[in-house]
Amino acid sequence: MATIVLHKETGKQFVLIGTGYGAFKASRPSFFGGNLFPHDEEGQMPLAAVCDKAGTIYWIYTEELKVIEIDGERIEDIHGLE
Repeated sequence: MATIVLHKETGKQFVLIGTGYGAFKASRPSFFGGNLFPHDEEGQMPLAAVCDKAGTIYWIYTEELKVIEIDGERIEDIHGLE
């Protein structure tokens, strides 16, 4: 079975493949210190891999998704969730 998610912005449903973090780091020379004191930027982006009916894979930010079904059972019908 599968986990079905809803993309909040478009209303499209996808199958959740997995989650992870996209990470980035960039370094550029500073104005005064050059390469000795570079300006660093880094961060993480929480992403989920999802696919549509055609099997096309998309990476979407997790805050843009909502789980609506797990293994054929609607999320609101699962007992024990508040």
